[in-house]
Amino acid sequence: MKKFLISLILLLIAASVAFYFGWIQFLIPDDGHAVVFSRTSGWEDEVVEPGTFQWRWERLLPTNMSLYIYHIESQSLEISVEGTLPSGEVYRTILEDRPDFSYRISGRVNFRIRPDELPLLSQENGLRPDTIDDFHDELSERIISEAQGFITRQIIENEPVLPPGVLSDALLEHLTTRFPGLDIATVTLRSVEVPDFALYAEARSLYLALAEADRDAVASLAQERALRRDRSEQMQQALRSYGELLTEFPVLLEYFELGIDPLRIQELVPDLLMESP
Repeated sequence: MKKFLISLILLLIAASVAFYFGWIQFLIPDDGHAVVFSRTSGWEDEVVEPGTFQWRWERLLPTNMSLYIYHIESQSLEISVEGTLPSGEVYRTILEDRPDFSYRISGRVNFRIRPDELPLLSQENGLRPDTIDDFHDELSERIISEAQGFITRQIIENEPVLPPGVLSDALLEHLTTRFPGLDIATVTLRSVEVPDFALYAEARSLYLALAEADRDAVASLAQERALRRDRSEQMQQALRSYGELLTEFPVLLEYFELGIDPLRIQELVPDLLMESP
């Protein structure tokens, strides 16, 4: 009986020790989320939430299990978009008051990593608790670039531009689609300055009309120059023929000195000179 009690006590102690070392719940703080990796089982697909009972037999084996605890904090970043409507600097020069066709939009985006994405990020992206700040910086750059591109397209493709509230909602939906692993909490556009699109359209139409008129004028001038060149070539050919005739029949010069022009050749020369450019 005594041996049985001793064995039972030892068994209870061993079970208590095993329970203690396998119990990982107390290792996770209230504001933390954990990802489990063990050499025997690999990466777990589910994130370990605080406040839930969690026990792992893998932790009973020395150096077998690693517990990565992440503190996910909400991130806030500023977005700013500045630019000019296509060819706006050119179009404004043809209007008397030279209007400004530039746009300026600024706002803020609040986001955080979704906790259920931590196992995948840890396994495939190599995310670790000590690299999460760098990961946030990289995410911020990508979000800013994506937001700037989206807003710029909305301004150029939509005339008039969507109201600030509608544009904010559209950007929120776009970022949520582009970054499914993030919780995009809010998108707020504080300042939206856009040009007069009606005036821009008027300036563009006027510019295109002037450009078309310039092309017609250039084409007309080129045609006129071609005609003048043809007439000049015809005159030169006629003068060469006239010179060859006098060379072949020098007696004609004697007739000319006497005021006689039996072939009426001299009458052609003034007419040719009058047609020259």
